[in-house]
Parts: sequence; structure tokens; C-alpha cells
Amino acid sequence: MTNKSSLVISNQTDCHEHLEKVVKKHLVTPYLKPYHHFSEQLFEKLDKLQQKLMLSIILDSGCGTGESTINLAQLYSDHLIIGIDQSAHRLKKTIGAQSYLHKDNYIIARGDVIDLWRMINKAKWNIDKHYLLYPNPWPKKDQLIRRWHGHPVFPQMINFCKKIELRTNWDIYAREFKLATSLITERKMTINNIKQAELTTPFEKKYFASKHKLFRAIIN
Repeated sequence: MTNKSSLVISNQTDCHEHLEKVVKKHLVTPYLKPYHHFSEQLFEKLDKLQQKLMLSIILDSGCGTGESTINLAQLYSDHLIIGIDQSAHRLKKTIGAQSYLHKDNYIIARGDVIDLWRMINKAKWNIDKHYLLYPNPWPKKDQLIRRWHGHPVFPQMINFCKKIELRTNWDIYAREFKLATSLITERKMTINNIKQAELTTPFEKKYFASKHKLFRAIIN
């Protein structure tokens, strides 16, 4: 990734005016879309493995190429790091044509996090920390429901882990995530800037090289 990255352009100047209404609607109307069959197969495989290993889990949702998952595995050698992304193209860099790789203390797999989050929440996995390092901002005002905090699965995702870290190069995205979280839980979320020494993903490195401001929203 050497090409310069464009800044996020949006017709929003602040948090979405309908964010609170959307989140509260999702709180009272659980997301019940049927699971994909391949998601059930992947979860069954992951569930058996995590029960066998008996390790605390760090989840890397939307792991992109999987580079972030490998980096986290090096930082947290006493955890099982699970990286999930739906893009075969992005994952090809680390796992080639296969859809699942288990190596050392990490797993990188192709999957639908919307399905997996709900199954994880129901199974009450021991998730120590949840990373959302590749949030696509979907910056147009009418794209709110495409953002993690605007999606109907958001309340279930927030509930299965007490420690969450989201990173983005759009400050409104981070602030919306914080606001949406506050509507569901009393846990405190902070937002701060990411320094060069803390860069974890190829996208962050690209954004930093393009002189973007990088933001980290943390529930700890």
C-alpha cells in the first residue's frame, strides 16, 4: 500500500441526527436474520477449538489481510487470536486460496461477522478483547445503517465483550460509536489519537503516511 489515501468526505458535519433513534429501535427489535450455513459450519469449528484450547480469546473483526491478527498474536501470546473477514481478495495475502488458517496462537478465517457475533453472544464465549480495526466509514448521511453502530446487530456485539477497541480515520465515526455505545451500556468509552508507534494495520500505515488523523475509541 504505497498510494496516497484520500481523506473521508461526508455530507455530515456531526453525529447523525437519527443515530439515537436507530440504536433504540434495534434495542427493542432483536436482529433475527437466519444464519448462513457456512457461518454455522465455521462457528462449530471455532467453538470446538476454543473449548479444547481453553484460552481467552481476542477477536479481530474485519481483519482485512489478516496482518493485524498476526500482529496481535505476537503481542498476546497467551491468547487465541481469531481474525475474521468476508473478503477472499483481502485474505489472499496471508492465507492464499484457503478460507481457514490455524497457526500458532491465531486463526484467520473467511466469514460473516454479523452471523458470528450473534452466535458468539449466544454461546457466551470468553472474549477478553474485541478489535474493530478496519471500519469502513460509509460516510454519506444515508449510509448510517451500514456503519457498525447503525446496524441492527450492534446491541448484541456490544454485549459479548467488555473491552472493545475501534480505529478509524474519520472522527465522526468514532464519536458516533461512542454515542451509540452509551445508549446500550454504562461502560465508559474514550477517544484518542493513534501515534505512529501504535500503527497495527496496513490501512493505518497508509492513512498515517497520507497525513490523516487516526482515532481510537476504547471501552476498557
